[in-house]
Amino acid sequence: MKAYSILDGIELKGYDSGINFEAEIDGISYDSREICENSIFFAYQGADFDSHTVAAEVYATGKVPFIVAEKELKNIPTVLVEDGRKALALACRNWFHKPDEKLEKVGITGTNGKTTVSYLLESIFSRAGKKPIRMGTTGCRFCGTTLDSINTTPSSFEYYQVLAEAVAEGCDSLAVEVSSHSLHQNRLFGTVFDVGLFTNLSGDHLDYHNTMEEYYEAKKRLFTSEYSNVCVVNIDDEFGARLAGETELDKITYGLYNRSEITAEKVDLSLDGIGAVIKYPGGEFSFKTTLVGLHNLENILSAVAASLALGIGDQYIKAGLEELGNVPGRLEKFEVKGAFVFVDYAHTDDALSNVLEALTPFRKNRVITIFGCGGDRDRTKRARMAKAAEEFSDEVVVTNDNPRTENPQQVIEDILEGFEDAERVIICPERREAIRSTLDRAEEGDIILIAGKGHEDYMVIGKERIHFDDREEVRKYLEGSE
Repeated sequence: MKAYSILDGIELKGYDSGINFEAEIDGISYDSREICENSIFFAYQGADFDSHTVAAEVYATGKVPFIVAEKELKNIPTVLVEDGRKALALACRNWFHKPDEKLEKVGITGTNGKTTVSYLLESIFSRAGKKPIRMGTTGCRFCGTTLDSINTTPSSFEYYQVLAEAVAEGCDSLAVEVSSHSLHQNRLFGTVFDVGLFTNLSGDHLDYHNTMEEYYEAKKRLFTSEYSNVCVVNIDDEFGARLAGETELDKITYGLYNRSEITAEKVDLSLDGIGAVIKYPGGEFSFKTTLVGLHNLENILSAVAASLALGIGDQYIKAGLEELGNVPGRLEKFEVKGAFVFVDYAHTDDALSNVLEALTPFRKNRVITIFGCGGDRDRTKRARMAKAAEEFSDEVVVTNDNPRTENPQQVIEDILEGFEDAERVIICPERREAIRSTLDRAEEGDIILIAGKGHEDYMVIGKERIHFDDREEVRKYLEGSE
C-alpha cells in the first residue's frame, strides 16, 4: 500500500520534505522490539513508555523509511501529528481497508456487565440472521473461530486485523467491549459505532485513571460523535443519569427504577433464572432466561435497548435472550453436597455487591464468599470489596487473586482493613486450598460464591502466569481428584 493511502485521514502538522508519500509500504510498526521490513513506525507518549526515545534506534535498523511522531526528531525523516495513538489507529484502519464500515456495530462500556451484554447481543444478532463478531474480556469469536485476548479491548492493529478477517468470512455485525483504557488511548479511533452503550460506573482502575472523574471522562469519550451515533444509557446508575444529561448524541434510556424508555415489569427472580416482561415504546414481550440476578436483568435491558436501536424485531430479541445459556465465569453454577456454588468474575466492590444481592434472597443456610484482590492494581477497592463481602456473607474467606509482583500478604492486609470484624474472616492465601477447604465444610442449602477470576484460567504470580481455573477446581473436587 502506498504511504499516502496509509496516512489517509490523518491530520498532519508537518513533514520533512524528503519523504516520498508515493512509496510502497509493506507494514505498520509501533513496537520497537518488532519492526517490520519497509514499514512506517508510529511513535507516541504511552502510559509507561515514550517510544520517541527509541526512534533513532528504530530508524537505524534501515527498515523504516520515515517515522510518524508527536515530536520533531533530529536527523530522522518525520511526519508530525498531534496524537500518535489516533494516527496509529487510523493507519491500521486504512491498512485493513476500513473493515468497520461493513459492519453494524455496538460498543459497550461501563465497569460491570460488558461481557454479559456482548454475549446477549451476539445471541440476538445470530437469531436475527446476522453473522456477528463478539470481542472482549473472554476473547474474540466469529464464524466458529475463537481467538484469545490479553486485554478487554485489543490494540488498534489487532482490532482492525480481526475485523478484516471476520468481514472476509462474511460477518456483518459487531459487539465489542470498550474499556476505559482503550478509550483513553484511542485504540479504536476511526470506528464510529451505530450504538454506544453505557452499563454503569463504580470504583475500578483508579491506579490508571487516578480519580472517578477521570475514569468517567474516559468512558464518556464513547458518547461523542467521534465514536458513536446513538447513546444507550442506564439511567438507574448515577453516572449514567449524568451522561444522559451531558451527551449531545440521540439517546435511548433503560432502567428498572427511573423513568426509562425501556424497562421491565412482572419480574420473577430465582436461582434458576429470570422471567419478566420487557416494555418499550410501541410494544412489550415476555421472556425467560437462565441468567441469575437483578444485575443481569439490567444487562438484558441494555442489550434489548441496543437491539431495538438497530431495528431488530422483538421476536428475535426474545429468542436471543432465551437461547443464551451461561456466560463463562459469570455466575456459573455447580452443586456440591446440596450447596449451590457460583463462580463469578466480580472483581470490584460494586460487582461483588450486585452478585451477592442477587444470591442472598435465596439462601436456605449460609452465604460464604471467597475472594481476593489483584496485586499491582487499584488498591483503593480492596477495603471496599471487604465491606461488600462482609455485608452480605455469613462467612468470608480471603485468598490470593493474581498477586503479580506485589507482596500477597500486603494485598491481604489491605483487604482486611475493610472488615469491621476481621477476626471472623478466614485467611487462606493458597487459592486452591481456600476453595477445597470451603467445599469440605459445605452444608446443604449453603450458597458459596467464588469471586474475582471467573473465566480466567491462570494465576499471575510475580511475572509468571501459571494455569489455574476456579471452575476447574470445583469440577475436580466433584470428581474427587487432586
